[in-house]
Amino acid sequence: MENVIGFLLASLVFGSAIFLFWVLPIWLGLRWAKIKGVSKLWMLFGIHPVTGWIAFLVLKYGIEPRKKCRKCKESIIINAQICRYCGNEMTEEEINYAINEFELRKNQ
Repeated sequence: MENVIGFLLASLVFGSAIFLFWVLPIWLGLRWAKIKGVSKLWMLFGIHPVTGWIAFLVLKYGIEPRKKCRKCKESIIINAQICRYCGNEMTEEEINYAINEFELRKNQ
């Protein structure tokens, strides 16, 4: 009986460690990728726990939020006034709308 309890306790500790060091950074990174409007493929770095944490920190603090150009659908910086791919000019209303959407996603 003591062996079973010891095994269950060890399994719980091991499972918690895996969740904390491996699954949690992937989940957080996917969340911030969605908030900032960047590719979720960043979290392929999560194959290794250390690079998963690094990718999460880069997504949260190192990448500017993005929006899609309405003309060419490319990803551009959220406060860009002109699309760098097609030259489409954004109005102030579009820029403010994109910023407000980002703030709403961030606060959810």
